[in-house]
Amino acid sequence: MPQANDPIPVAAHGQSCPCGSGSTLGDCCLPRLTGERPPRTAEQLMRSRYTAHVFLQIDYLWQTWSPDQRQRSNPEQIRAWAASCEWLGLQIMATEAGQENDSAGLVSFVALYRHDGNFQQHHEISLFRQVMGRWFYVDHQPAE
Repeated sequence: MPQANDPIPVAAHGQSCPCGSGSTLGDCCLPRLTGERPPRTAEQLMRSRYTAHVFLQIDYLWQTWSPDQRQRSNPEQIRAWAASCEWLGLQIMATEAGQENDSAGLVSFVALYRHDGNFQQHHEISLFRQVMGRWFYVDHQPAE
């Protein structure tokens, strides 16, 4: 199992990206996680945050979370949660706004994972905001 913030193994770079985009990790989320190519849209941030959970890239999750919301958790809690799950897939259901020139966007998604041996589906609608050219995860609401 990877440790928090360990570099992603080079062998994984050519594999399918965990975010479900259909691209390789090296062409999709990896450049976002390393800072080489920051997310340009809310959906790209959503996908890269999911991939960060898979690879325990806790610093990325913390840095892409709105500073106004960070008091709800801490990096250690995020690491414990991400490490306790076997991440199985991400399905983007819908997006509303969140393009390069938007200041905000919504992404509806379902994250599939196994926790304590039980298959789980987490469906939510996430709010993202762009501030000075950077996208941040702000908050979520349960999807109905």
